[in-house]
Amino acid sequence: MVKMILADDEPVITRGIRKLVDWQGLGIEIVGEYTDGKSALEGILVKKPDIALLDIYMPQMTGVELLKECQAMEVKTQVIFISGFQDFEYAKAALQYGAVDYLLKPVIREELLGAVEKCVSSIRREEPWAEEAVTEEEKEADYGRLVQVEDMVYLPVFADVLYRKEENAQMRKLVRFSLISFLEEYLEAENLGITFVKNNHIVLVLKGIERVQAKETVSGIWKEACRATGHTAVFIIGKEAYGMGEIPAAFGECLKLQSYLFFADKMQIPILSVQEPVYSQKGDPDALGEAREKVLNAIIGQDETGFENSFARFSRLLLLTADGKKEDACFYYCSAIRLAEEKMAVMGLPGRNPEMKELLEKGRGCESFGEMELLYKAAFAAYMECVRTAVVSSEKQDIRKAKDYIEKHYRENLTLGVLAEKIHMNPYYFSSFFKKNAGENFKDYLNRVRLQHAVALLVSTDKKAYEIADEVGFSDVRSFTEVFARLYGETPGGYRKRIRSADMGQDI
Repeated sequence: MVKMILADDEPVITRGIRKLVDWQGLGIEIVGEYTDGKSALEGILVKKPDIALLDIYMPQMTGVELLKECQAMEVKTQVIFISGFQDFEYAKAALQYGAVDYLLKPVIREELLGAVEKCVSSIRREEPWAEEAVTEEEKEADYGRLVQVEDMVYLPVFADVLYRKEENAQMRKLVRFSLISFLEEYLEAENLGITFVKNNHIVLVLKGIERVQAKETVSGIWKEACRATGHTAVFIIGKEAYGMGEIPAAFGECLKLQSYLFFADKMQIPILSVQEPVYSQKGDPDALGEAREKVLNAIIGQDETGFENSFARFSRLLLLTADGKKEDACFYYCSAIRLAEEKMAVMGLPGRNPEMKELLEKGRGCESFGEMELLYKAAFAAYMECVRTAVVSSEKQDIRKAKDYIEKHYRENLTLGVLAEKIHMNPYYFSSFFKKNAGENFKDYLNRVRLQHAVALLVSTDKKAYEIADEVGFSDVRSFTEVFARLYGETPGGYRKRIRSADMGQDI
């Protein structure tokens, strides 16, 4: 924990600084407040704070006089001056005496955080968090703390923190520093091992912890880290190392799971292990496709509750199917949006014609899966609004209803009479009505819908032609084959063989 003192002859200033920032959450403890320069100097000498936030003009001793005294005694406290406007030049000149920064009153939160971050970087001798700032001797000293007994088992653990979207770069550095400071102090106090930064990665090396104990031990560290930083910490447990020379390679295995951290905000307890599956169940592309259809049907049917429920399930299945790959998650969402656009066109509804490349880039720019989910949910909800606000004639509404019914019931023995009854029309009138508004007769449209679904099954499954025929609503495989050949110019088997041969050629 970094220690800091405040000194200003106006108590309202020090009270305001206390309230301006959650210091505890940043790993900074205010250990003293003073109203004059002399008592502030005594506080620095007695409490040895890492940072002193001082008014430049105080009774008994000015801030600059205090800083000169500290330099004479080789006190390492980092000093930040607070200055009124009329003292601006004086404060600026004070930097030559070793002050880290100066702030004008009234103190602005972002400027204060920036100045404190400079002090923190200086204290840790990492600017910003660079490996080069740590000497080889310091690395050896850290590892030296692990050497206690022979045949010791070491467990490398990767650590990180989930930042909030609104936090800027300065705030994130301070939160990261808070996590590092906590881990150093906690591991030393509990005699669990060491913490250090390597190639910008926070590394924990636990000593004497076997695999069976690892999850429980790291869970305890995780709970305390979250409490200390006010943020969600993330850990990846590596394989056991049976000698210090094996630690780097074992830690390298942790880094292979880093891509899953994008999805960590959807994990109840984001503690991963290289020796266990990240998720308890595997992704299912078929289930994902079914969930996507339910989302699209809810949009067309204007079912708000259905949309919320089906989209939540779709996102969960998408997360599992992406399996730690952010790019795949973007692709699945964008593919679903493209299908939504196509479905709107088929139903005769106005679409949104999104620029897919731009939509994909927005997804890639997200910092967490939760953020990505909200981005694409808004895109789907926009289609819901398109349907809701579309002004169409009663005939368009009826033909949309007919097409929607066909889309949902194409597997059944669907006849013109059945559909006409659902639309509340005379069957004879409905036949001409349908052809006029759909551009083709009912039977041809129904067969085309069935074949669209049949093509998807031919490409994505190994089902036999008679199984597919039955699944999409044809009475027998012969009629299925005839209709398929009439529309596509080849048999279902020939189509499957051609498509798969083309895919194999691309793979080669």
